[in-house]
Order: sequence, then C-alpha cells, then structure tokens
Amino acid sequence: MNKILVSDYAKCSGCKSCEIACSFHHFGECNPSLARLTVVAFNERGLFVPEICRQCRNPWCVNACPVDAIVKDAETGAVVIIAELCTDCRACADACPFGMIKVNPSGNVFKCDLCQGEPACVKVCTTGALKYAKPADIYFERAVISASKSGGAI
Repeated sequence: MNKILVSDYAKCSGCKSCEIACSFHHFGECNPSLARLTVVAFNERGLFVPEICRQCRNPWCVNACPVDAIVKDAETGAVVIIAELCTDCRACADACPFGMIKVNPSGNVFKCDLCQGEPACVKVCTTGALKYAKPADIYFERAVISASKSGGAI
C-alpha cells in the first residue's frame, strides 16, 4: 500500500528545514524558493502551515496536461512530471487548486515527487509536523489524539 505525506500545522515550528532539505535534494542548493513545499507563516496568530502537494486521487494537473507528461508513479503513488515530455506550458500549474506546481528560474515546472518514496522534508522535520506513513497509521494516530483530548478511550 502506498504511503501518504501529511502535515500537522500544530507541530510546525516554522524552521523551514523542510524547504531547505527539499531544494537541496532536488536542485543541490539551499534555496527555499526551489522547494516543492512551502511553509506559510501566519505571524499574527503565531502559526506556521506546511503546504504540501496532496497527490490527489484524480489530479487536476494530470487532466490539464496537453501532452500527458504527468502520471501517477505506480510504486509511490506520487503524481510526477516527466521532464522529457513536459513542454512547460504551465497548464498544470493553472489547474492545481492548491498552488503546488511551481516554476523554477529556468521556466521549468516542478512539483513534489515524494523523493521516490523517501521524502527529504520528513527526514529533517524534528517536530513531527511532516509525516510519511500508511493512511491507516495516520488515521489511527489522529483518532488516538482526538480521543485523548475528549477523554475517550480507544
């Protein structure tokens, strides 16, 4: 079964280590503007929200691509851009309702590919705000947290 990448803003410290690790993994430089995720700061509330690609079941980006350059990786479940086929028309970026397809300084589009099943962002997240696990494990963890807050038992 494929794993999913999830974020928990309540645990995010805003350190942006995930952005640095992502950009370094994919581009070899520590440049948050090249990260495939974005930590959004809500300073007035003291919140930081890691925005990640949701790897949609029915991806809008896939449907928008006129040259079929975006596919689901059978092994990881990641929605990936095949660079050799991509014309950089940006139709996928326009179609993504979450703004998770980005454009690098060379004009090439890119998005999260789950680092081929080993997300660099998760490896450096010391607070546990980013996790990569089986959906059942994520849902069970959330149920336990919810039950503990309400005084219930699982």
